Amino acid sequence: MSKGVVLVVDDEAPIRDILGFYLKRAGFHVLMAENGRIALEEMEKVQPDLIISDLRMPEVSGDEFCRTVKGNPVTRDIYFVLVSALDGSVNKISGLNLGADDMISKPFHAQEVMAKVESAFRIIAMQKEIKRQNSELTRYQDRMNAELALAANLQMGLLPSLRGRAPGIRYTHRYLPADGIGGDIYAITPLADGTTALMIADVSGHGVTAALISAMVKTSFESHVRLGGGPLDWAKGMNRDIALNTLPEQFATALVAQLDPGKDSMCYVVAGHTAPMRIRGGIGGGLHRPELLPGKGFMLGIDEYLPFTEQCAPYEAGDRFIFYTDGLVEVERVDRSYLAEEGLVRFSSELPEDPDIAAGQLVRQAQEFNAPNTFGDDVTLVVLDRLS
Repeated sequence: MSKGVVLVVDDEAPIRDILGFYLKRAGFHVLMAENGRIALEEMEKVQPDLIISDLRMPEVSGDEFCRTVKGNPVTRDIYFVLVSALDGSVNKISGLNLGADDMISKPFHAQEVMAKVESAFRIIAMQKEIKRQNSELTRYQDRMNAELALAANLQMGLLPSLRGRAPGIRYTHRYLPADGIGGDIYAITPLADGTTALMIADVSGHGVTAALISAMVKTSFESHVRLGGGPLDWAKGMNRDIALNTLPEQFATALVAQLDPGKDSMCYVVAGHTAPMRIRGGIGGGLHRPELLPGKGFMLGIDEYLPFTEQCAPYEAGDRFIFYTDGLVEVERVDRSYLAEEGLVRFSSELPEDPDIAAGQLVRQAQEFNAPNTFGDDVTLVVLDRLS
């Protein structure tokens, strides 16, 4: 079995013969050419692993031949050794500048050439292995990217429609995962009694694991809503589910709310999450005074017996509410400052009537405030209007 293919290019037949003899005896398959033109013709039939070429030859010289081989994407990785009768380091540097991988000076000893050939083939073998591993890595990355794209699409399918309606309300959102797929999630569920259940959550971490847990959070929320009760019951149930079914270091912040138009009230539980913002009369757009609602509490999933507190706020016709995850306001700027809740309140003081345009404006203002820094965490923003 051949150890590899070597192309010997020299206008002197005795040199070709002697090199060919030693190479064949060492187990290599040998091709011969008397100048660069003929060598290029040979390479159209068989591509060698290694080329040993004289520098001075008629028609197409060794330097021109080397530039042609190294300038072609198909052949540039072939190991190229130039042979020159001119001595000196300057000549060797010139040859290497042409793209040659090594130089041999004439007159040479056959043993020296064979030592360089054996060394070259060790390098060639390593290069081939690196290419093989890179090819496998590329295929693996392509598969992972395809699976992540599919997972991201599935996650987007878990979110409510971009422009949605439920009895007496309209809403829209902006969802910007940090890594293409993230740990933020929200849900809006109309209930039979005319109220609406709402949840927005932020799972610790990023990527696939966070996305899987966010799907579990949404499922848990919807399951406990179906069981009845109110926000306090839902939050407690979700906390138990996360504590018992995830690793100790995994947790989620969440806001769970019930919007009750009959009582003009929104009761909610803050579980380590950012509290919502109320803009009284905000659905008409224009200048208003937003109000950050109060609320603090433990994150979900730390311990199954954590206590939570339910509180209520006005929920009146014409009100606009802003729900969001902390990734929107916790980007560290170059001057070490943050937008923070106060900055979002300032941006929310004058919004257009259309909630979708308002959501886009808030995200854009946050991005401009943080520039050149970008969101480093998942960002979810929900704008909800009470119509009647």
